[in-house]
Amino acid sequence: MKWFKLIVFLWSTSFVFGQYDGKDSLIASRFRPGIMWFNTGWRPAKEGKPRKYDRLMVDLNYTTWLDKSFLKTTPRGSFGWGIHTMWDIPLNEGNGVALGIGINYRNQRVGLSNPLFLDSTRKVVQYLPDSTFNTPISRSLMSSHTVAIPLELRFRLKKWRHVKFHLGGTFGYRFAASTKSWTGSGRPTKEKNYPSAKGITYGVHARIGIRNWALFADYSLAKQFDNEFSTQISPLTFGITLSVF
Repeated sequence: MKWFKLIVFLWSTSFVFGQYDGKDSLIASRFRPGIMWFNTGWRPAKEGKPRKYDRLMVDLNYTTWLDKSFLKTTPRGSFGWGIHTMWDIPLNEGNGVALGIGINYRNQRVGLSNPLFLDSTRKVVQYLPDSTFNTPISRSLMSSHTVAIPLELRFRLKKWRHVKFHLGGTFGYRFAASTKSWTGSGRPTKEKNYPSAKGITYGVHARIGIRNWALFADYSLAKQFDNEFSTQISPLTFGITLSVF
């Protein structure tokens, strides 16, 4: 309840401090402070100041792995989500070109037709066919979390329903990797804390869309497992992004 009251207070004050501050209260405001897409902070933006976009984005993503082995990913269980908080820094007068920088979080999940095996040293992760197990494994799921700093160059048209294109890269840290494996029946077997599946990650991404909707693709230049003896996998993520404001 305390958090709810705090959110209501902050939400209401964005209206109180964000209204037009002209001398005559009967004069119609040219500003649209509000919240979400037209939110300009605690006070209205200065007249003539270019609008800023894509500062809070959420996405639904699908991840697959590119590799040279016979490891197969499946759509089942491969959907994750992400949230991005960004500064939109205009580079020209109409904000047709901008620089985006901030911080993001992504939950990455990959469904597998075949299991992964962590050896006794807990450093090497290898793909193994079902035939190597006494009890066949029907499917498995690997999940991990990433916090990263994105840097991107943004292009957009001047129209209200503008077309936009973002191109950039990320540098971050992957952590808390774990797997679940299912047999024909019963509860899944869980394996947590893959040492070789955490660490520095970096990649490139692109986003194209109209106004507050976009499609994106993100390719990791860092391998999923950093141990040289592990199965070499490069994650490819794509999906849809909604810009809240």
